[in-house]
Amino acid sequence: MYRLVFFFLLFCFLSCSQQNPEKDGVKATSEKELRVWHQTDTIYNSVKWASDSLRQIKLKVGYSHELRLEAKSDAPVYLFQENSLLAKSSDGLLKYSFKTGVNNEDIFLTLDRSLRKLSYGLYSIKYENKSTAYSSLQIEGREKQWISNNILMILLIGASIFLVVIKFNYAKRTGDIFSFNKIFTTRLNEGEQSRVRIMDQDNIVFAGFYTFLTAGLIYFLSLGKNVGFLGIEANGIMEYLKILAIVAVGLAAKVILIAIASNLFGNSKIPAFYVKEMLNINLFFIAILFFSSIFIYLFMGEIPTSWLTIALYGVLSFYIIRLLLLYFKILKLSSFSNLYLFSYFCTTEIFPFLIGLKYFMR
Repeated sequence: MYRLVFFFLLFCFLSCSQQNPEKDGVKATSEKELRVWHQTDTIYNSVKWASDSLRQIKLKVGYSHELRLEAKSDAPVYLFQENSLLAKSSDGLLKYSFKTGVNNEDIFLTLDRSLRKLSYGLYSIKYENKSTAYSSLQIEGREKQWISNNILMILLIGASIFLVVIKFNYAKRTGDIFSFNKIFTTRLNEGEQSRVRIMDQDNIVFAGFYTFLTAGLIYFLSLGKNVGFLGIEANGIMEYLKILAIVAVGLAAKVILIAIASNLFGNSKIPAFYVKEMLNINLFFIAILFFSSIFIYLFMGEIPTSWLTIALYGVLSFYIIRLLLLYFKILKLSSFSNLYLFSYFCTTEIFPFLIGLKYFMR
């Protein structure tokens, strides 16, 4: 079954990569258009601007030939002539054509205060019959598409290999993870819980699988949206490996926090059970989001903004569901009262979540 999943995903990727070749930004015409750039710049700031003053960029449009503006940004950008609004960006893109003879003193790009990244350029069109030219923005988009497809291929192969390995070596736990009834039950098997250890081989393997899928999900939700994860843009394999390392460190820190909090609260049976159940529930939800995002990217060529919103609300809902499931399972396993267990979960779940939420909502 898992071999079939692997070959099906591989077929989907190869099929989609052959369709719609115009997505690379190459358009063949009888006359080749050469863009001659007159004013270009890229602005990048990892944090929002603290100043309340308006930020404007003066454009030099006083040329004898017709100029065109193209700007890409992660926040609204407005084009003004004196106090008159000429154009506003839509979905992060602003295009505008200037007529000849425009007053050079009056044209400004006004930037939204939440803007972090902007790439813009003023250019004119020169027609060539003997040579082919592509705009710098198109070449950049083509290169990013090529990188994204290759990383997608790596993730699909890696996820398929992981699935095959855990299926044949940890069949019972794999069945528990991908079973709706097993995940959403609060019944405990005391015989199994007594043999659970935090550093068991299966825990390490499933933690690696969870880290791999989570990093892949973060990468593809960030792709093409100018949404940096801790300042890391989704631009290549090295950025993915950085995200992977951060997720792995975060998971290790969570396990250490659980172990310390359990010792402080005086119950040695909780940590191993907690970690195992947390990984099982996490993998169930993350696998759904991961493969859903992959299929959406395959068939649409990008991650829509609407799906990003759905995924964020899905993660929040998942966290609340996971918290409730773990609460009632550990309540049965431990001798804690409801108030004592709530204090324990404030240490291991609620406070870390609120701290992380405050950081990512800045």
